Amino acid sequence: MRATQPDPFHTFADRTAVGQKLHGRVTELIPFGVFVQVADGIEGLVHLRELASAPVESPSDVVQAGDEVTVVVTEIDRERRRLVLSRR
Repeated sequence: MRATQPDPFHTFADRTAVGQKLHGRVTELIPFGVFVQVADGIEGLVHLRELASAPVESPSDVVQAGDEVTVVVTEIDRERRRLVLSRR
């Protein structure tokens, strides 16, 4: 059934552009960054170096899971279904 419906990532990518600002919720902190949910079922990675304008050692220095944040789309990789985001 799911195969007959459009891929939600591709639908998201069709209506989203690099440089666009999005609002989302931090879902997971990992050693090298955080994942932010920007749409239903769509998450992107904010790398540690993109979390703040000043260098940070740990994602928890800047955000916590559940925080609402504004991010900028820096890359959309349709083939690998990856979304790269920045807070800078």
